[in-house]
Amino acid sequence: MAVDVPRSVIKKLIIATFCMVVLPLLTFFTTNSLGFSSIVSGGLAALAANVVLIAFIVVAFTEDIQVEGDEKKRD
Repeated sequence: MAVDVPRSVIKKLIIATFCMVVLPLLTFFTTNSLGFSSIVSGGLAALAANVVLIAFIVVAFTEDIQVEGDEKKRD
């Protein structure tokens, strides 16, 4: 019962996962080194993580993938 997942979906998932790890860390340490407190840096890092998450959800819902199996059944 294998599911065929398109390459574009896997690619977007990997990019989102990478961004979810890197962007909050980069935001935290960059703002912390600029002299902001740890609380502000943590808040901005959380905001960066939420932006990545919302962007991934929007991309996932707007993506239109047609399954080949469904098209063959209709014919």
